[in-house]
Amino acid sequence: MLIKATTPTRIDLAGGTLDLYPLYLFEEGGLTVNCAINMYCLVTLEPRNDKQIHLTSIDLNIHEQFANIDSISTAGPLEIVSRAVKFFRPGVGLNVTTENRVVKGSGLGASSSLLIATLAALNELMNSVYSSDELIDFAADIEAQCIRIPTGKQDYFAAVFGGVSALWFEVGGNQREDLLKDGDGIAELENRIILSFTGAPRFSGATNWSMIKNYIDNNPGTLAGMKQIKETAIAMRECILARNWKEFASVVNREWLNRRTLAEGVTNEQVETVMRAARSAGALANKLCGAGGGGCMITCVEPQDRSRVETALNAVGAQVLPFKIVKNGVKVERIP
Repeated sequence: MLIKATTPTRIDLAGGTLDLYPLYLFEEGGLTVNCAINMYCLVTLEPRNDKQIHLTSIDLNIHEQFANIDSISTAGPLEIVSRAVKFFRPGVGLNVTTENRVVKGSGLGASSSLLIATLAALNELMNSVYSSDELIDFAADIEAQCIRIPTGKQDYFAAVFGGVSALWFEVGGNQREDLLKDGDGIAELENRIILSFTGAPRFSGATNWSMIKNYIDNNPGTLAGMKQIKETAIAMRECILARNWKEFASVVNREWLNRRTLAEGVTNEQVETVMRAARSAGALANKLCGAGGGGCMITCVEPQDRSRVETALNAVGAQVLPFKIVKNGVKVERIP
């Protein structure tokens, strides 16, 4: 018997960083808007006849083997998976195979997606003892243990639920709102976004911790930028609900201008070169995904300009990545 879990990754559209505890409390609640896409992470569990735990990453070409659950090390390169297995403590030996199909350093939340896939597969093995919301909370705690800084939750919601989402982070809990439920609306949004990879991030100054530290230190630029990012997230939700695609591009541009002020390293000359090329070819707006410094970028275009902008991006070394927005999140299968 096999258990297979598949999870999408996400494009963050506006409000990233406002999903970080406790920043959203300081701002009287946070709002993040994102969409799940068909760039997947996969996890397969196979129970063994002994107590051994075998962890294999296909994309990293790494294999770790442990005599039993108690001997699992969390110090290796597969820490995010090993911590998930240790948390669930399955009563059987396991072969755990993972595959991240997203380029490293993408900024698309792939590590979070992979963690949700691992937790969902283990939950199925244990007869679904935990709810989706509980899995999201566990994922945030486990990932914080791995990266040693606070982590936001928007990536987990995209991986669990899919769709185009407004995510509200407030005192007393988190709420998800489905912004586009029909295929026509999703297709309209897809047609106005180009996703490209600008290159691996070369500087990690734009980390969650940098944002939090700057905020707590009362950095004027960070404080002002965070308030503007919340305003932008509200505007993003409104224009998607209204399908006001002209305003959508304007909001993406405002989101990027605001995000650049939050911490050093959000942008660099390589990124700016790619963005200039896109604008010269007719792009309406650009924004890096995730914390910035490189990785994937979204570019807003009118549909008739899409081909010309894609050609310009490729000409300056960006890799255009075909994608689809997906309505569904994690999928778990039992295979006899």
